[in-house]
Amino acid sequence: MFFVFQRQWHRRLFSTKNQTPWSFKEASEWINKFNKDKIPQDQLRIHFSRSSGPGGQNVNKVSTKVDMRLRIAEGWLPSYAINKLKLNKSSELVVTSDRTRSQAKNIQDCYEKLVDTIKLAVEVQKEPDQATLNRLAAIRQEGNKRRKENKKRNSDKKSSRRSKGYDY
Repeated sequence: MFFVFQRQWHRRLFSTKNQTPWSFKEASEWINKFNKDKIPQDQLRIHFSRSSGPGGQNVNKVSTKVDMRLRIAEGWLPSYAINKLKLNKSSELVVTSDRTRSQAKNIQDCYEKLVDTIKLAVEVQKEPDQATLNRLAAIRQEGNKRRKENKKRNSDKKSSRRSKGYDY
């Protein structure tokens, strides 16, 4: 029963009915200013575990794998970006790294992955200018013209194969 309530709360909290994406300019400014220092540290949890892969005995002794979980709450991140992120059931963005044999380097790698993921979610596609729209319209018209010519040519070819009457 608690889990059902939690899912409903999750949907209600992150709904986008009245939320529109930022403009390209607003999103670009936010992305340029955003870095790992802007991530709310009180919402971040870091866990360490033993890594898999190469490393010899180091793998068996040292917990170098990093599991970083960021609880996403509205306020510091726009709603449309929250909906783009792949969150787990408890509204957390999970990033892991076991690339290197060093715990510190794996933490740094997780921060980079986290920042890149959030920047991609906030990113808004730039609106095309009038010159681009005109060029696309011209390409579309040319394509339609070519398609109609091919259809006409194919139709004439097939109609010439048809019988004009009885041969016998």
